[in-house]
Amino acid sequence: MNQHIIIIPDIHGMEFWRKAITGLPKDAHVVFLGDYLDPYENEWIYWTDAFKGLLDVIEFKKTHFEQVTLLFGNHDLHYLFPELKGTRYNEYKEDVIRATFEENLDCFQMAVEHVVGRKRYLFSHAGVHPGWVRNHPDLFGSADTITAETFNRLMFTDEFVAALCDVSALRGGWSRVGSMIWADMDEFVGTKVNESEMYQICGHTKCANGQPKVFGNVICVDCQKAFLLSENGIDGF
Repeated sequence: MNQHIIIIPDIHGMEFWRKAITGLPKDAHVVFLGDYLDPYENEWIYWTDAFKGLLDVIEFKKTHFEQVTLLFGNHDLHYLFPELKGTRYNEYKEDVIRATFEENLDCFQMAVEHVVGRKRYLFSHAGVHPGWVRNHPDLFGSADTITAETFNRLMFTDEFVAALCDVSALRGGWSRVGSMIWADMDEFVGTKVNESEMYQICGHTKCANGQPKVFGNVICVDCQKAFLLSENGIDGF
């Protein structure tokens, strides 16, 4: 059981995460929600700076291995699997980016769970939509029995990568709902997401005005700032 979780949403080359992990308490855990590269055009972030940030994140993980979780996002996995290729893909530096992820695969995973204040939380990049799980029963089984280990165990199998390709019309695809790296928060509107009495925290859907989006038990914190999860709830840095 962890009483303090520092949540780092989509970085995309930004630096806000550095202040959040300064003086990391021994009883805290840090969860990065993925998307370390592919800066937004209007942020004017150089590729070299974004890439250095990724290397620093990986080094931080290695020096605090048990305290830090690095999750994969769509902007990370599309360098490992061409079928997942999306926007702002850096074709000029794809070889060095792919090699960096391949050399550090043991530092990354798809999801993680923590219990805080007697509540169970599942962390993933874009959120696990029950409809996506139900669309792949042979892969996941029942939507109300999924765990982080389910996804981590399947991480690099062909069947799982194929399921990750699911993208809804809200993101330019054809699937009913998106996968755990592609789901849009608007897909959770009106959806029962409490089938396993588990809360979810994700990024991926950029939030306006720096305020998290909440739909039922799903909380999106892609606000370009870090958050602290404790038994009192979520507070921004």
